[in-house]
Amino acid sequence: MIQSNIDLILNAVIIVSALLSIIYTFGVVWRVEKKLDISYKLFLAAIFSFTASVILEFLNTKPGSSFGFWALFARAVFALFFLAGIWTMRSLIRKIDGEK
Repeated sequence: MIQSNIDLILNAVIIVSALLSIIYTFGVVWRVEKKLDISYKLFLAAIFSFTASVILEFLNTKPGSSFGFWALFARAVFALFFLAGIWTMRSLIRKIDGEK
């Protein structure tokens, strides 16, 4: 009983934090330009897919349902968009530092 309550609280914290991340990242996307804009758009897409994976996992009450597959797919999309955002940010910073 206590474990299920803790799981519910932790899931709520994750979902609320992810939704707040979406709001704050939207705020950054509206204010930046060029490559920084691209990297934050990629981060925003990553946060959307992460949030979707958490929500789908939360809704997955039956083992073997399609929610599990879509949650895994959303996590894979998250990893790809996050990597692309980091890559873009890294290349921007290297350019600013004169490495490229």
